[in-house]
Amino acid sequence: MPDTATLLVSGGDARIALDPVSGLSLYGCRPCPDPDLVALGSSTASSISRTGMAAADALRQSLLAQLQRHAGTDAAATIYASHARQLRADLLAQCDPCDPEAGVILAASGTDLHLLASQWLRPQCTVMVADLETGSGVPAALQGRHFNRRAAAGAAVVQGALLDDRRIAVQGELVSLALRTADGALIDPDLVDAACVASVERAVQSGRRVLLVLTDVSKTGLIAPSIDTALALKRRWPAQLEVLVDACQFRLAPATLAAYLAHDCMVALTGSKFLAGPTFCGALLVPPGVAARYREQPLAPSVGAYSSRADWPAAWPAAESLPRGANFGLLLRWQAALAELRALNAIPAPSIAAFLQRFGQALRSRLANDPGLDALPVAPLARAALGCPGSWDDEQTIFPFLVLQRGAPLPRPRPDIERLYRQLRAAGQGQRRFQLGQPVPCISRAGIESSALRLCVSAPMIVDACSGRGVDAVIADALAALDRIAELVAAM
Repeated sequence: MPDTATLLVSGGDARIALDPVSGLSLYGCRPCPDPDLVALGSSTASSISRTGMAAADALRQSLLAQLQRHAGTDAAATIYASHARQLRADLLAQCDPCDPEAGVILAASGTDLHLLASQWLRPQCTVMVADLETGSGVPAALQGRHFNRRAAAGAAVVQGALLDDRRIAVQGELVSLALRTADGALIDPDLVDAACVASVERAVQSGRRVLLVLTDVSKTGLIAPSIDTALALKRRWPAQLEVLVDACQFRLAPATLAAYLAHDCMVALTGSKFLAGPTFCGALLVPPGVAARYREQPLAPSVGAYSSRADWPAAWPAAESLPRGANFGLLLRWQAALAELRALNAIPAPSIAAFLQRFGQALRSRLANDPGLDALPVAPLARAALGCPGSWDDEQTIFPFLVLQRGAPLPRPRPDIERLYRQLRAAGQGQRRFQLGQPVPCISRAGIESSALRLCVSAPMIVDACSGRGVDAVIADALAALDRIAELVAAM
């Protein structure tokens, strides 16, 4: 068996591969701890922490011992299936209350989850937020198309092409909902909801089955369409509409997860954003109602390029066509993420909320008073329609902002922002290194195409603030990143 660092970058598509020169993935992350980097980019990805690395390495040692005891051609697949069952139980245990009848589908990434959902549910119309606010490969995945040049199981594929089995390939209509205007302002949420309702009504009234993707939280920190609109549509057309909650940022409290499942909504999660686990660990939580409706619906054999039999609950006939396989890298990545999640859940929710309130106040004040920066507006996170008590996840944890030109209220062009993003990570003499969320190319003002940077709170930051270095030290790190931006901009 390969070493832990090698396994952590296995079992995914080309995005997980390391650059042979820099040793970094496409997201700028290492497969080993990078303690000198101030990690503020959890909306994109994070390098594994020491805590996560220890958890992943312990699991690797256990897997290796089991493989040595169980020789045979199917040993790896059998051991993987056993650990996948335990992983499902561990993930469901993060819901409060936990529904033991819910199912969990494992996958390499959030984009893989969307592809698997589309191939399983076979909607004839899908409604989602614009791809600038979600993963760039998600629209292709939802239409049953290869979204990368390599599939998660390792096969080379033609990016953009339909999966091989055309008989049940998903080729339905895809409707995108814009959330911001070209200059970055928020579109009235009522207008977003109205466009969503109109699209769903048009599809349903023409006899089509609809998948509505509710994003909670988007790249720039938004929920859309509104939860009450999504739930109202589901109540109105229970036989024709399914709701998939894209919560791949995993910025949700346990009670919120449970509430979504109680409302018969699927929830897509990854451990590599807010939890700051290694890139490429996804899970789709499936409520009992959805499982009952679709567990018998067979998957095409072509889905085997992205999923194995053990990635699906054992009692579901839907996955019988998939090959037996083992993705030990996926298990290790989730093990690291779960270590971070358990540390977070050990902190009382009021303490988490209090820290996030102080952090948000400090960041919003600094962005409002810095003439070189311009915060993008972020709407309040409204989840009251779920009917569960509010928790720490009501607080903002993604802070998108523009970097402005000197002496003018205009954004710097996109190449400048990309260069600034790289420079923040780069080692400099006597300078600290900072990782922010990858630039989001969502701005056009006065003919200038620009991108928003994102400063993000992660679960390890919360743990550090509440039971480590303290609140002030964690906030100081974030403010220091903005100071460093000012220095780099002055030198441009």
